[in-house]
Amino acid sequence: MNFSGLDFLLVAIAIVYVVAIPFTKVEESFNLQATHDLVSHRLDLLKYDHLEFPGVVPRTFWGALLLSVLSSPAVLVLHLIKAPK
Repeated sequence: MNFSGLDFLLVAIAIVYVVAIPFTKVEESFNLQATHDLVSHRLDLLKYDHLEFPGVVPRTFWGALLLSVLSSPAVLVLHLIKAPK
């Protein structure tokens, strides 16, 4: 394998995020899962993970909703070309 300087930069940035910002992982995980639920399950609320695993802190869906709306054109194109999830 041949690694370039950009590969090392990407890994270095990931390591900095893990070390410098360790307490945001739960919120990022919540927003990522909420975005997945909104994009994948749309209005089928019974399939949302947050009904089964609500968490201890009430959270908002606004960020996940905005992200899912912005990513919906790309999701549609990927769905039309039958790309894997």
